[in-house]
Amino acid sequence: MIKSIFWLILVPALLPVFLVFWYVYSKDKYEREPLSLVLKTMFFGALFSPVCIPIENLFDYIISYFFGYDALLYDFIENIVGVAVVEELVKFAVLMIFIWKNENFDYRYDGIVYAVSASLGFAALENVLYIVHFGTGVSIGRAVFSIPGHAAFGVFMGFYLSRAKHWHLRGIWFLKIVALLFCVAIPVAIHGMYDFLLSDTAQERGWQNAFYVFVLILDWLACRIIRHEFRRDRPLGR
Repeated sequence: MIKSIFWLILVPALLPVFLVFWYVYSKDKYEREPLSLVLKTMFFGALFSPVCIPIENLFDYIISYFFGYDALLYDFIENIVGVAVVEELVKFAVLMIFIWKNENFDYRYDGIVYAVSASLGFAALENVLYIVHFGTGVSIGRAVFSIPGHAAFGVFMGFYLSRAKHWHLRGIWFLKIVALLFCVAIPVAIHGMYDFLLSDTAQERGWQNAFYVFVLILDWLACRIIRHEFRRDRPLGR
């Protein structure tokens, strides 16, 4: 019985997570990050995930109170503020608490490795909960769209996190603050638009194709950033 539950829930939920993780982690050729620290980041990304639930429920109540009269406006604000802001700030908090001051965060590509790990940890628990609740029928869609989506949000966060650490080490505080703002704002905007295009209102308006185009562009950009960063990897602050 336990073995059956493992195969039916954990494998379809976690296999795509580790495939994406290994793709990103294996590119770190110059000074590969300690696997223990990377997995710790992934673990805390998952551990912090439940924190989002009560906050998102509170935001949903507030947003529906003020904007519930307009389904399109409600879905847009709810997905940006009520979901994306909350979830991306939680991932950002994991990185700032456990990675920002860590001595291993010393190369440009490292930011992507750690940010993607935190995002995939978050996505892993979310995936397990979805499959438990809705069944394994959702696993293919989540493997194709949701897991790469969270990883892509992490790529953009990690890109700007490394820039922020670089300017921090150089003592240029204005650029550091700008990079930290982008570190959150860009993933929030992308995540919010991703979720909004999946909302009932957007689907009812026939925007399915817009979602697929958005995902293709997002994944293409994320892959380009990954290739660019690992090929031009160098120590931060120099």
